[in-house]
Amino acid sequence: MDWRHSKVSILGMGKSGLAAAQVLSQRGARVFISDSRESSELEREIEFLRSLGAAYEVGRHSERIYEAQILVVSPGVSVHSPQVVEAFQRGLKVWGEVEVAWLLAQVPFIAVTGTNGKSTTVTLIDRMLGERSILAGNIGTPLVQEVDHAPRGGFITAEISSFQLETVEKFHPQIGVLTNITPDHLDRHPNFAEYFAAKARLWAQMGEGDLALFNYDDPQARRMLELLRSGRLPAWLPEYYPPLEREPNPQIMTYSLEGEVPQGAWWEEGWIYYRQGGSRERVVEWTPTLYPGLPGPHNLSNALAAIAVARYLGVEAGAIEAALRAHKPLHYRMEEVAKVQGVSFVDDSKATNVSSVVAALKAYAHGPLILIAGGKDKGFAFEPLAEAIAASCEQVILIGQAAERLEQAIRQVSQLPLYKAATLQEAVEYGWQELRGSGGVLLLSPACSSFDMFKNAEERGRLFAEYAQEIAAR
Repeated sequence: MDWRHSKVSILGMGKSGLAAAQVLSQRGARVFISDSRESSELEREIEFLRSLGAAYEVGRHSERIYEAQILVVSPGVSVHSPQVVEAFQRGLKVWGEVEVAWLLAQVPFIAVTGTNGKSTTVTLIDRMLGERSILAGNIGTPLVQEVDHAPRGGFITAEISSFQLETVEKFHPQIGVLTNITPDHLDRHPNFAEYFAAKARLWAQMGEGDLALFNYDDPQARRMLELLRSGRLPAWLPEYYPPLEREPNPQIMTYSLEGEVPQGAWWEEGWIYYRQGGSRERVVEWTPTLYPGLPGPHNLSNALAAIAVARYLGVEAGAIEAALRAHKPLHYRMEEVAKVQGVSFVDDSKATNVSSVVAALKAYAHGPLILIAGGKDKGFAFEPLAEAIAASCEQVILIGQAAERLEQAIRQVSQLPLYKAATLQEAVEYGWQELRGSGGVLLLSPACSSFDMFKNAEERGRLFAEYAQEIAAR
């Protein structure tokens, strides 16, 4: 696409919005960026936009945003927002940064989506591919910022969220991976069906020569696989994009912890196997102690996904094993941030849905475990979490807006000791006092978003680590 002299409006001055403004301005687009926050909150952003020579407004979204051919929206802007609905009604193209990045890129995409496991999976794929890959997307670095740095002949390995998939139109990855789908973001999507349909857009443009990889152990991933295979992927919201004109027909592979698969990767009796076409091959050994940076069955599942992609692209077993050994838990994802007198403080602040917390509880169920949970209620059913808590925890510390509803769910199945803390610092101090002398794990894995008490999940995790390190220091 020739961006020269095209008129582009951008909603939001977050990381992806500013990155899009910079990249498109450099390509000759006439950029206008709008943010509803006041100028006092955006001093650095405004200074950056002035250096680009980009037009902007703050404190509102005026009619000027519609004086464009394209409206680029940040992932935080819902397709149901009044500005986006109005833009479609006026005939503007509405794209997010994933669509823009794909149009700009000169190399193919490996795209990973799912409710949980995306970040670990893309990190492993990127490490296994080495210099053939550049890592970007929802994991932290805006895609549009990285497309010019992608290695010639290589890949962009991208974590893609449902929010980002809402605003793709022609996005066409060469490899698409689905880790799982469980209820999440129901404070953004009006129902699970829309959340599922947003995820389905990852495969909407894939065809012959592409690879679609699914977690066969996850019921909703199997459902997506069958819909893709039969050419019946759910249509996206009809007022946004018309139904697909063709049926996607990529090659389909699966991966599983539970047994052999026809094509793909699986775990069996301490080894990971892979099959593409003919006979199966043994790739690497896997036992719970071999890769301490990948604790729990869910991380074995993530590794299977990465290994299937790597072997499909010809990566040898030695490079795969080296990548597994080198992996360390990502920040805010089951990351041990301190260990004091046998007590491990584990930061899993990014666990903002029920299934991710259940996975963490399984990983640490071998010893004394106290869970810190709660935050802004996202509308989940907490009953499955309550069952997992009852099976795994010695005690639970509740924080935030969702504490009352979490307590009700837990009390339906268990009389486990509960403690309500007014602050995260109080929760950490209480958990430490309960575990000291006996060892075990104090796990922050909230099952809720952070916005009732913190700016984001990163701030929540950072403060948890600071409080743990203060205990260690004294």
